Amino acid sequence: MQAHPITDLGLRAADALDAVTSFAARARLHGLAAAARLAHGRAPIDFIAGPATPHELVSDGPLARLLHYPARGARRRSPILVVASLINRYYVLDLLPDLSVIDVCASRGSDVYVLDWKAPGPSGPRLRFADYLDGAIAGAVVEVTARAGGRVPSVIGYCMGGTMAAMFAALHPDLLGALVLLGTPIDFHASGMLAGWTKRERFDADLLIDACGNMPPALMQSGFKLMNPFDAWQKLVGLARDAGDDDRVRQFVALESWLEDNIAFPGGVYREYIARLYQDNALLDGTMEVGGRAVELGKITAPLLDVVGLRDHICAPPSSRALMDRVGSTDKQLLEFDTGHIGLTTSRRSLKELWPRIATWLEEHGG
Repeated sequence: MQAHPITDLGLRAADALDAVTSFAARARLHGLAAAARLAHGRAPIDFIAGPATPHELVSDGPLARLLHYPARGARRRSPILVVASLINRYYVLDLLPDLSVIDVCASRGSDVYVLDWKAPGPSGPRLRFADYLDGAIAGAVVEVTARAGGRVPSVIGYCMGGTMAAMFAALHPDLLGALVLLGTPIDFHASGMLAGWTKRERFDADLLIDACGNMPPALMQSGFKLMNPFDAWQKLVGLARDAGDDDRVRQFVALESWLEDNIAFPGGVYREYIARLYQDNALLDGTMEVGGRAVELGKITAPLLDVVGLRDHICAPPSSRALMDRVGSTDKQLLEFDTGHIGLTTSRRSLKELWPRIATWLEEHGG
């Protein structure tokens, strides 16, 4: 493995450029929406800046900020800690005031805490899964438990954040009360199109990280967009058609702005993620190691709810289902819902039909 030629200054500049690019995309999307609204004789929508629900900063660590969404009304439930993907911003779970799964949980008496991952910067090429699992996530759990008077949190993991949450639950089974996974790849060889694209004979993650230091979000997003190359055109047609509907336009701008608001994938973690998980399928076969310790799925003992999107093309359903036969949890449930990967958290039908079921399960099993 060669030392990457990217300087610390270059990696900081890349992170700054990513932030500017994200804001420019948000402004562009508002402009497109305003033009479409004008064609329908309607005024532009208000600017949508990011997370929708008021929250507070609990702590600011080197890898993530820990945010707190206070419970509404009496605190009747154990706290919840949300672990999102390292590259996608967490607020897909808090997209709009009327489209927020975090608010669903907070409204039912749970304090919700979120790890808001930071751009990796110069430290990214040296970071490993252990820095996140044994460091940032474990530290957040300890802090949340202390703030809750000793009540351990339930952990919700989404997408790659779900994979990290599952590995964390295997390494630290005593630190969480329940585990909810959404669209979470476990059997990476069964995860769909991405599994084929990242085969060792086709893709060299080491070569890319040697050159870039961290994985640029533009490269990551180009891969996801290639999975459905006509999607962007279809969305623009939909915007032109539906621009007179305030809710549809707000949801379009909010979701598309989130899709363009990404941070770089830490280079050291990316090497592990591709080589050990996608190429070797090490998590499934029990050979994955984090910080010198084996990650054994059988050591997951917390009550488990595995939520699968039946039309998920980023994490195909068999990839998530594979976890059910390998965990040590005696209290486990597979919940399948007819939606896609992003629809698990952003569709109005999911908010109405799926998330009340998840919240009820958390109330019965958390803590």
